[in-house]
Amino acid sequence: MKLFEMKEFTLSVTDEAWGITYFKTILKRDKNRTKETAFKEMLFIYYYVDVRSDYVYIVDDKERCREIIKDIGLPVDWKIDNVIQDAINYYNSMSLSPIAKLYKSSLKAADDISKYLESTDVLLKERTANGSVVNTLATITGSLKSVPIIMKDLKAAYKEVLLEQKDMDGKTKGSRSFGMFEDGLEVN
Repeated sequence: MKLFEMKEFTLSVTDEAWGITYFKTILKRDKNRTKETAFKEMLFIYYYVDVRSDYVYIVDDKERCREIIKDIGLPVDWKIDNVIQDAINYYNSMSLSPIAKLYKSSLKAADDISKYLESTDVLLKERTANGSVVNTLATITGSLKSVPIIMKDLKAAYKEVLLEQKDMDGKTKGSRSFGMFEDGLEVN
């Protein structure tokens, strides 16, 4: 479902998006709010949820939220309320394919590996109850050897997600057509 498109650092929201209840509510929920606020909230939703977002690498939801709020100019005290959460949930359910979901999980795993490697000083000092080393230098350097492979695989996975997104553009979830063998074979 193509509701948002980011081109040259500008988000465009399709007319179809404004017709969906969750997003229309953002636009029309308060007469004192400006369209600029509604647009920033839509921008927030895109950056917060979309797998193509520049913020997708921030796997901690609270940290990602803080960074996006700061960068797009929402008020410092702005919070995700029920209206925004409903829109986030809807967009997440309509835009996250199994491939995109797997990619996001891969980013989380890579972040966990990064945190592990950041704490090598602690890991090398860690001892068992009888004084034996828990993590050896060989274990840590073995992990380091995997990093280029992980990086390469993440880049390849991201390209696959983008290809899938491009393929799915303009198709709603219920109208996606199946490839030759995706809907099964009937054998008579």
